Amino acid sequence: MNFRRIEWIFLVAFVVLDVFLVYMFVQTSSSASNTKSSSDTTTTIIREMHDDNISFSTPSGKENTGYYIAGNNDSGLKAHVSQLANQSTRILTSGKLTSTLRTTVAIDADHPEKSLDQFIAQTTNVIHGDQYVYSSALSSSGDYVYVQKVADGKILTGTGQIHFTVNKNHQLIGYTQGYLNNVKTLREKAVTISEKKALVALYQYNQVSNNSRIVWSKLGYSRLLKLKDSSVYVPTWVFAVRSKNSSNISLHRINAFTGAAMKTSSSTGSTDDTSSADAAAAGMIWNAE
Repeated sequence: MNFRRIEWIFLVAFVVLDVFLVYMFVQTSSSASNTKSSSDTTTTIIREMHDDNISFSTPSGKENTGYYIAGNNDSGLKAHVSQLANQSTRILTSGKLTSTLRTTVAIDADHPEKSLDQFIAQTTNVIHGDQYVYSSALSSSGDYVYVQKVADGKILTGTGQIHFTVNKNHQLIGYTQGYLNNVKTLREKAVTISEKKALVALYQYNQVSNNSRIVWSKLGYSRLLKLKDSSVYVPTWVFAVRSKNSSNISLHRINAFTGAAMKTSSSTGSTDDTSSADAAAAGMIWNAE
């Protein structure tokens, strides 16, 4: 009797195991099928973009990670102005700090970031300077940009950037600083979509027209929601797009968590080459809050 009971127990166990294995096989096959279908769709859309004469560098399919973060709308820079030396400063209504140096500083013409790195490292020169890093992509001749580092990323709007003004004699004469104060992560780290998926979303949301060119794309933080005293920022794919029928640049944003289109920046003025296009687009990011 006990032997037959053991046989039944093993039989039931084998049946349950077989059902589980079949279920897992179906789930895996379905997942693989969905992944293949998604990959095929992305490939098809990329081909359609080329057919529409939209030019761009080969986008990366690598996923990244990021957070929802929050920061105070008040930059808090005013409370630290007293630490600055040999400067004339004032706080703008936006909360940004603008400074004019009483004595100019020589800047290396070939490698301006080397001189600026030394300048920004001094607490008597820049408030929270150690929280910024140089961005060659956003910089142009005479306007060198440093972006604030936060939560494994960088701020891509004026709320977290410093623009250093250098004259034709390669002398630093002043700067304007934005700062995202009291940054906090709101949720656990999550996976963001790849540049390729963001580019496809950009096309599907009709954010890029035929006969245009993607000048560059960047992943960083931009404002999602502004509240009374604070704002919420989200990882964002930012695309600089130039129409081939004109020389205007426009910035388009894709939420890197949801793939949804975000508020689009208005077009900037005419540009004649890639470097000036980058500078114009950088100016748009600077003005964006």
